[in-house]
Amino acid sequence: MRTAALLLLAAATVAGPQPRNPRIDAAVAAVQPAVVKVFGVKGFRGVFGYMTGVIVHESGLVMTRGSVTLEEAPQIKCHLSDGRRFLAELVRYDRRSKMVLLRLLADPGTKFPVAKLGESDKVRAGQFVLLVGNAYRVAEGREPCAVNLGVVSAITSPSMRAGFADSFDYPGEVILHDAMNNPGAYGGPLVNLSGEVIGISGTLVESRETNVQLHYAVPIDDLKPFLADTLERPDAGKTYAGPGEQAPEEEGRGEPGYHGISILKAGINTATPAYVDRVTPDSPGAKAGVLPDDLILKIDRTTVKNWKTFDRMMSKYRAGETAQLTIKRKEEVKVLSVTLGAKP
Repeated sequence: MRTAALLLLAAATVAGPQPRNPRIDAAVAAVQPAVVKVFGVKGFRGVFGYMTGVIVHESGLVMTRGSVTLEEAPQIKCHLSDGRRFLAELVRYDRRSKMVLLRLLADPGTKFPVAKLGESDKVRAGQFVLLVGNAYRVAEGREPCAVNLGVVSAITSPSMRAGFADSFDYPGEVILHDAMNNPGAYGGPLVNLSGEVIGISGTLVESRETNVQLHYAVPIDDLKPFLADTLERPDAGKTYAGPGEQAPEEEGRGEPGYHGISILKAGINTATPAYVDRVTPDSPGAKAGVLPDDLILKIDRTTVKNWKTFDRMMSKYRAGETAQLTIKRKEEVKVLSVTLGAKP
């Protein structure tokens, strides 16, 4: 009898009103008005025809990830949580991150609610996050998008791991988490408990070898240059070269600067991390303190995946410009400032 009574008490406790978390409530309230339900084309195998985006500028710029849903759509429709509906146009595409910016087509002077962008460099494993998205197209009109609570598992690059390389579509580090990434959440914001966007949700990735599934988001710090460049150069064209790549508009800037750092190139194996092979004496790299066997982790805020990435990214710097290199030397991580010079 006592056992039965305890079970009934436990069931009643679970079924009864649950205490709310004020921080979660505040975070959801802060970001939800800026979350957009995006509807495009459907009918392709594996394509649901709906996804999620987030407003990142009051003029109506919506950031989301690229998809057949958008690329093949004769019309892109966006619904806000307050019930307003707009057509949208594709403004710009970042070929590196597969990210796109849409513009809501509204009356001139219309100002939209904007999500606050956080700092993904401060994200740590173990912290709670919220994934906001139009899961299973549950939300259509005034309904808010679904919210899933999760924990950050790691910040890493699955593209370097066996079994994920073929199916992973982002070259840098991502935020791995366990918030449920249901169909429709693709392109939606990953949010910290301060209501700040720290990442944009990618697809659910599954290892062909182990059947392990990964939920991930592209770090928002990687995407800020894309947004800033679009705002600064609204007529620059629809394709953004991406961090570390020379855009067609920049071809007249002259030759890349000289740094004197040679990265180990293991034949055609582009999966090899960016280890320093040698540093030319008295070169800008040597003066900055770069040494052979250093592992280059980042250039400024962009992750260096391999030697090809390093060469491509450094080619955007001209003589007199400074690159911040995050390097790992044995167990120590350092940030070195390399001011490039003219080619000798």
